[in-house]
Amino acid sequence: MSRWKGLLWKEWIQARLGMAFLVLAAVLSIGVVPFLLQRYAFHEVPVMNIAFIIMGFWVLALSYMPVVSLLVSLQADMKRPDIWLHSPAPSYVLVGVKAVFAVLMTVASMLFLFTVLALANGMIHLFGGGSGLPEGMPLGWFMGFFAEVGTVSLFLGIMQMVLGFLFWTIYQWLKKFTKIGAVILTGMLVGGTFYVFQKVARWGPYEKLAGYGEIPLTYTERLNRVNDWSLDFTGTIAASGVGLAAIEAILLAMLAIYIFNRKVAR
Repeated sequence: MSRWKGLLWKEWIQARLGMAFLVLAAVLSIGVVPFLLQRYAFHEVPVMNIAFIIMGFWVLALSYMPVVSLLVSLQADMKRPDIWLHSPAPSYVLVGVKAVFAVLMTVASMLFLFTVLALANGMIHLFGGGSGLPEGMPLGWFMGFFAEVGTVSLFLGIMQMVLGFLFWTIYQWLKKFTKIGAVILTGMLVGGTFYVFQKVARWGPYEKLAGYGEIPLTYTERLNRVNDWSLDFTGTIAASGVGLAAIEAILLAMLAIYIFNRKVAR
């Protein structure tokens, strides 16, 4: 446990400047910009509508945070091969800490954004005498909507992180032989992999297997019914599809660690 604490602290030291920038950007974009836009540009649009639209872009951007955070940290450590060769911790622990940290920081960022959004609505209620939301629209609906979307976005972010780590590992391996060729071959492999995934996902038996156990996204469905600017999600996800994706992610992560141990961290 002390080893994990030390490794996580190391990751925090490296990431704290970026997280400070993210906090500042979140406060300005969610807590300040919507009020300015409503005052000087979109007078008829409720300020919280503007804030929720900006929040949507944030949730989309944060779905890429796990893979970006992991690869930036890995790339920084690749400048010091002794970390991999002489560390008492095995490679899967060193990489696993980075992955866990990336996910934790993504969750913390989403929760912080939700907090800023709630505080902005509270300021409107305190100083403006209303909630700032469309008439008859409970705040809980919007918060529930972003909680659901945030959960789906986080899951997709973890999948992207696993794929990103796999392709980054393959690139690092190929780069030992040819840098330009590594870029080309890795790019071809990325394209081929997504092509195969697309074909498999549309294969009848797989599509049927991945469609069992529908889980309703309650607040997403409510907003789609009453708010015509909300994103047009279906309002459900399939439990079996999530399970299959999780199994695929685990297998790909194991493959990436195997390649990393055999071909990169040596």
